Amino acid sequence: MRLATIVSVLCCILSSPAPAQLTPAPEPTQLEVWVGQPGSRFTKSEQVGRIDSTDAQAVITAVVVERPHNTPSRVRGIRIDLRNASSADRIYVDESELVYLKHQLDGMDCGVASMRNESGAAYRVRGIARCRPSQTIPQAYCPAYYITPESEGLSLSTFSGHNFKFPAQRPSTLADAVGRAMSEFGLDDKIPTPDPIELPAGDLDQIVASAIQYFPLLSSSSGIKAAGYNSRDNKSSVWAIFWPYERVGDMAYSRLVYCDAIGTAGEGWNCDRSIPRGYLTIPDQKSQVVITDELDRETAIALIEFAKLKLQDEPNYADMDDWKFSLIRVPDQALEAFLITGSDVSYGSILFWITEGPLYVEERFELVRISSRGRDVCGGK
Repeated sequence: MRLATIVSVLCCILSSPAPAQLTPAPEPTQLEVWVGQPGSRFTKSEQVGRIDSTDAQAVITAVVVERPHNTPSRVRGIRIDLRNASSADRIYVDESELVYLKHQLDGMDCGVASMRNESGAAYRVRGIARCRPSQTIPQAYCPAYYITPESEGLSLSTFSGHNFKFPAQRPSTLADAVGRAMSEFGLDDKIPTPDPIELPAGDLDQIVASAIQYFPLLSSSSGIKAAGYNSRDNKSSVWAIFWPYERVGDMAYSRLVYCDAIGTAGEGWNCDRSIPRGYLTIPDQKSQVVITDELDRETAIALIEFAKLKLQDEPNYADMDDWKFSLIRVPDQALEAFLITGSDVSYGSILFWITEGPLYVEERFELVRISSRGRDVCGGK
């Protein structure tokens, strides 16, 4: 069997379990399927990056595969050829996944500083949420950043059980290569947001009833604010944001609910997963700040004030005092820092990656990175 056909969800650890232990069965990417079909041919194969280390090598290539009599007639993405002293592997990433991969690697890169500040375990590793065994979406490989007493760096694990380690290399090295491939294809690096959908009234009723069954607080909500298909799960699941069910001062509380289809299509929805969602009203701003998970009001306000303060330390932003803040994304394994989103009418959007500072430092927070309109500043390197 070709190594390229072996893809699946992996746990981001330094030594990968044997393939027989992993479920569900792996599925090839669309790009990989096309490569293996008769009549397919490469019309583009351009190296966009190369990572060399004492332990392994990775070559990243932007590829376009065409089948003249097929509809669609071409697919695009990247191929990553991996090699170390004992093994080799090849993985394909579809065009539609590149923006998510770059976003995940950027977030991982900005978590390196906080990893180094951690005390306790001598061996530490952080990967991405989609590498968790509980995820249902197959993942072609698992990128991670590791720190051991001997070394630290980027690692890539594959379903075939191979682990490729790149000491002294940051996740940004791979992210830059992915970014160059995206530029070749004319793709921007903005994460697409799900488009609202028109769910049948019967489905909406089922979603509301099931969500209230699992999360009784939602019985005080006026209903669903927005909903959409989980586009990366073949439309077999949906997400639904409920209107706030409680308001306390300048804070409103709601939930983002995830629902899986029951049985065959049309039988209904089971909504047993959700995460908190908050809405903070702040002075001099008409729109509320969305908080993507559970976070107390005081910390949310402190994060925004810290972001405002750091704007004054950046020469390009210091004269812009009319920033509005729209989002606080709470850290998880995919994003090891608070992500604060702000915007200015005349300038555009700006992203702050902020971590909790070490306990022995007087300042509560630490600015790890600022990004805006292609301008990228990442600390801790």
